[in-house]
Amino acid sequence: MSLPLSLGRRLALVDCNNFYVSCEQAFNPGLRGRLVVVLSNNDGCVVSRSAEAKMAGIPMAAPYFKIRREFEAQGGIALSSNYALYADMSHRAMSLMRDMADGQEIYSIDECFLDFSSFNAASAINQAIKIRQHLWQCLSLPVCVGLGTTKTLAKLANQMAKDQQIPSGVCDLSSPTSPRRQKQLLDMPVNSVWGIGRRTANALGDKAIRSVGDLLKAPEAMLRKHFSVTLMRTRAELAGQPCIDLETRPKARQQIIASRSFGRAVNRQADLIEALSTFATRAAERLREDGSLAGSIQVYITGNRFNEAEAGAARATIVMLDEPTDDTREIVAATLAGLDEIYRPEHGYKKAGVVLGGIVAATCYQPDLLSTSHRSGSTQLMDAMDRINQRYGRDRIRVASMGYQDDADWHMSCSRRSPRYTTALDELPVFTATGMLLAKNTCYPGSSPL
Repeated sequence: MSLPLSLGRRLALVDCNNFYVSCEQAFNPGLRGRLVVVLSNNDGCVVSRSAEAKMAGIPMAAPYFKIRREFEAQGGIALSSNYALYADMSHRAMSLMRDMADGQEIYSIDECFLDFSSFNAASAINQAIKIRQHLWQCLSLPVCVGLGTTKTLAKLANQMAKDQQIPSGVCDLSSPTSPRRQKQLLDMPVNSVWGIGRRTANALGDKAIRSVGDLLKAPEAMLRKHFSVTLMRTRAELAGQPCIDLETRPKARQQIIASRSFGRAVNRQADLIEALSTFATRAAERLREDGSLAGSIQVYITGNRFNEAEAGAARATIVMLDEPTDDTREIVAATLAGLDEIYRPEHGYKKAGVVLGGIVAATCYQPDLLSTSHRSGSTQLMDAMDRINQRYGRDRIRVASMGYQDDADWHMSCSRRSPRYTTALDELPVFTATGMLLAKNTCYPGSSPL
């Protein structure tokens, strides 16, 4: 079955393979070729697996306590999430790719769409191979690249490059393909298509639509009657008709969430004050990065959801600000006022967070002429605070309510975390003739001699 093409448009989807694990392997080559998993907050569930762990049958999102004994018996290595490292590696990868295409849309921490419309078929494949080589040479990150005339086809091509282990790591669906490749595309399961979730896939299966080919051959009238316009757009994209634009400028966030599960249950208000002050500070930093202001703050605390006795611990409140702000001091003060309202000393809390809402662009906000605003001085102070923290390290200047305890109960449990090689001066790797050493001259687990 031949797929019509949209001439003049060619997109690439670049996806870093097993991203969290690959970041760990980039700094610790001794982890390559081994069963490795990265765990979620507080070392809860598996969120990233090496190829070897996948082949061993380690399921995604599996609670680690359930698989730990068998996994470690096989010589597996489990690591805590190192979000600072992953975010920095992502930023470096996206920056490298930005100059290798006509445009870029960052889709997630490990994926981006690139505009290859100025390349012909042969040049596009060569450029995709160059990107793979460049990312491996500069960052030791393995990636696959999918090419298509639409976002959906590019995404599906990337999936095919991974599933079929194409040697070049590049799958091209943007040009007329061989009958063999065409059949592979049409035989792809419908639930592998970007935008088709489990529920939709089950509903399609009830109507004997189980593959991409089935979806393309299905009567349009039937699909319109039983499914949403989103599925119709997905079908059109699979047929080479662009329905989803490349967004080279990120959309302004409608809300900003900063939250975390605690390593241990917390019942002291002082600990919650430190935790929520930290979360409010992080949210305010993101707000300033976006050039936005927040008009409201939702504050919430929850107990252990697996403990029925703590079912009543979950409480939340919304604090409305007098005027939108991005000032850390004002956001923290409002957050702590909300905590005073919902805190109950008889409960133990396992999670807390803040949600900034009522977000508006700082350049478009019209202040109240009758209010007394100190925005000018606030802007200068926050700018100075951000520049100092960026230069000398996070939280070198902080609000006092954040505290200084590195081992407080509310901190996330991450005993298996690797060093933050690229973002913490005291955790920079040191290389010697015997391998990679940490600041205290302790060899990192799994490292091998150079």
